[in-house]
Amino acid sequence: MASAVTDFRVIVSHPAHQGIAYHIVKGAQESGIRADFLTGLYYKPEALPFRLLDRLPGRWAAALKRQLGKRHLAGLDPAAVTLVSGPLPDMVWRLFRGQRPGFLVHDRLARRWLRRHVAEGGKGIYHGFIDSGLGSLKIARARGLATVLEITLPPSARVMVAQELRRLGRTDVQMPNLSVELAEISTADYLVAQSTFGVTYLIEQGVPAHRIFLLPLGVDTARFHPLGAPRPEPPFRGLFVGHLSVRKGLHHLLQAWSELDLPQAELVLVGNPVDKHGAALLERYRGTYRRLGFVTHERLPEVYRDCDIFVFPSLAEGGALVISEALASGLPCVVSANAPSVLRDGLEGCIVPVGDVAALKERILRLYSDRALRARMAAAARRRAEDFSWTDYYRRVGLMYGYIMNTKRPAGGVVDLSES
Repeated sequence: MASAVTDFRVIVSHPAHQGIAYHIVKGAQESGIRADFLTGLYYKPEALPFRLLDRLPGRWAAALKRQLGKRHLAGLDPAAVTLVSGPLPDMVWRLFRGQRPGFLVHDRLARRWLRRHVAEGGKGIYHGFIDSGLGSLKIARARGLATVLEITLPPSARVMVAQELRRLGRTDVQMPNLSVELAEISTADYLVAQSTFGVTYLIEQGVPAHRIFLLPLGVDTARFHPLGAPRPEPPFRGLFVGHLSVRKGLHHLLQAWSELDLPQAELVLVGNPVDKHGAALLERYRGTYRRLGFVTHERLPEVYRDCDIFVFPSLAEGGALVISEALASGLPCVVSANAPSVLRDGLEGCIVPVGDVAALKERILRLYSDRALRARMAAAARRRAEDFSWTDYYRRVGLMYGYIMNTKRPAGGVVDLSES
């Protein structure tokens, strides 16, 4: 880890198992920036009470450590992590079956921490996340910190899903209230979009382009990699990874695959339905797909390598890590225009209009029929992913913070860090 070389600090705040927050903190550290991470439950193996796990029977200890391992990132300095809200957000989420109550608990405790540990006129950056800390953003600004808001999922996604559910016949769906998210956007000095879809959303909300950074997610290019040799065929396999829901475009994917009815081909679904509508779709299209359900993080790279293309026709995404994993695994991708990740149309795969089942079918059929095209796009996909490893991401995080604090930023509007 680089020693601190800057004269400012970065405070990152997120209560949940939001892996990108871990990587942002590590990116600051790798760039020589002092970082404080305010979060909920984070696994520190050498600290109490976590080291007491070794006193449990071996099987129990191993199972708990495996679960807690999801709340840990190798190389992130545990001394930088403050468990301001501990397990409280998780408990509140389970009690109220929603994220916002847990976020409110964390925001209240994070505000108290900021008041105690950040002097007025302090030099630094507060980095928060959409829908998780309006009060903290305000306190950070009042203390003199530059404020950054990460748009993990554009709020318009909730509106789009509600509209789509109504179109599909759900009369009980209420349109969401986005007042908190819009207040956060107007409060922050800078906004971070993880994709061009996020950038477009922010500009449509009237955010000046010079306040926006485009910072795509990274990917573990060592864990996710191609098979190394042509996969034996048949069958031709299309893969989807994610929540089996309307927002992820499951209904469009199942309709397209069912209507194509390709010989010696199968659609592999990784994930579980998140609501009754997703479950109903799976029942309606039973026989169209092979569902693996939940797949562990350890086994997931093998699943990617066992398929030929990745299909992800989501209605809306912030940054879709699964697309980056598919690219790193050497899979040509067919994605919607609202979930482009770093994919370029015609190079690493195909981008189709949202909800256009005919276009989705045409692109899948093209890749199914043209093995040479698949091979070219597969090679391009891997090359593209290699430009977006987590190491590259950490460097870009440092660049972004440097631009904010030193104001030496590229001329023009949106700062596109994907090209840096």
